[in-house]
Amino acid sequence: MDIVVVLELDMPSNVRVLGPGRTPADPQHPVRRAHAVPAGDSGTCGPLTLCGLDTGEMTLAPHRIADPDQTWWPPHWHACSFCHAARQTTAPPARPAVANLPEAVAAAN
Repeated sequence: MDIVVVLELDMPSNVRVLGPGRTPADPQHPVRRAHAVPAGDSGTCGPLTLCGLDTGEMTLAPHRIADPDQTWWPPHWHACSFCHAARQTTAPPARPAVANLPEAVAAAN
């Protein structure tokens, strides 16, 4: 599943990501958490994150996943644990081996 990363903004008093001088990384738009959103047909952001939050008040992250082995969220922000768990469980299920299918077992008996 292709995703778009959006950022949940927070009030400056609750900023969890600090810059080099222990100041907010972006005082105008401090980031609370990064969320994953299923990408639409044209790569646009969907209406809800994988954890079910509305994306209307969130900001698109400049982060794009170039390498499938790379984390989906920018490393200097906290990822939503619910989006992370949902992202891990959305991989396509493995197909069962033909020998384990009920039809194959019945034919072998």
